[in-house]
Amino acid sequence: MMKKCLDLSTMKYSCFILGLFLLLQACSTDFKVGAPYKEVTVAYGLLSKSDTANYIKITKGFFDETISNLVVATKLDSLYFKDLSVTIEELNNGSVVGTFTLPLVDVIQEGYIKQPGTFVDSPNYAYKFKHNLDPARTYRLKIKNNITGKEVEAETPIISDLSNQFSITNPFTAFDKLNFSDPIQSYTFSWTSPANAVFFDVVLRFYYQEKNTNTLVVEYKYKDLPLLKNVLANGGNTSAQMKNIDFFRILNSELKQPASYISRYVDTPDLMIMGGGDVLKTYIDVNGAQGGITYDQIKPNYTNFKGENILGLFSTRVTKYLRQIAFTPSTVDSIINGSYTKNLNFVGTSSQ
Repeated sequence: MMKKCLDLSTMKYSCFILGLFLLLQACSTDFKVGAPYKEVTVAYGLLSKSDTANYIKITKGFFDETISNLVVATKLDSLYFKDLSVTIEELNNGSVVGTFTLPLVDVIQEGYIKQPGTFVDSPNYAYKFKHNLDPARTYRLKIKNNITGKEVEAETPIISDLSNQFSITNPFTAFDKLNFSDPIQSYTFSWTSPANAVFFDVVLRFYYQEKNTNTLVVEYKYKDLPLLKNVLANGGNTSAQMKNIDFFRILNSELKQPASYISRYVDTPDLMIMGGGDVLKTYIDVNGAQGGITYDQIKPNYTNFKGENILGLFSTRVTKYLRQIAFTPSTVDSIINGSYTKNLNFVGTSSQ
């Protein structure tokens, strides 16, 4: 059984942006770039009703004048706070109807693998929230440093995953087939948009087998292909078109060419429509903005947290799945023999 992989890359990116921001504060080498220590909190959490558990990532922002910050990033004490109280309050019309204390866990032990990088790989701490989320209510995250007394907080609504509010309408069922074979045509995805969702990503979980023809070892793998991004909600019904040729380009970009002794086999994919809330959309827009001709400022870091020296995000997302929806035979043939993906060494369909 394949291991689950928690996407913590955005959390790591937030810490990187913070470190970059602090490093760029000095534009001259004529004076000391260090400053008195300031406690900066970086927090990131996306509550999802479609997940059995949600995790809040909380780390430090740091800067050290005498030690390389790439070295500091590998030190556990430089990344994590020693004593935090983390709670989530459930609000109904502004009144607190439930309070939950979040335990600190190592998400690696929870079954999620952190990708290797600059920051500490293990342990990978986060605060776990396991509760049946109610889309009719609001949730408030509160973080208190028990050593300094500093407190920060943020609130978010919840996006519903109920089928009568959020459902994929094209393709409609697993009996439909994904036909991307004609490169000059487009494929239209459509779905109903739940309340509190303002934008969507369309992702195809592409399953495949790899066989090492030297050792005869067979591995079962998948790669998430981002077919469409930042599709804005359009009332109750939303749709978006993907050029068929883009599917093959994305597949080629994500999988890369394997060694000559690796043969691959196409399997049946899953379709995922991912919805995000308004705060998450603003966060992505602000931190992903590109500068223009007159741009001479460090790009802003958006946060919806209240409190001093806090960066990060607390928002909501949801994922709707349509599992085991097959490609048409002509699409499989195009994956194997098409000019964009022939180099990926697909030779047939999976036996699993």
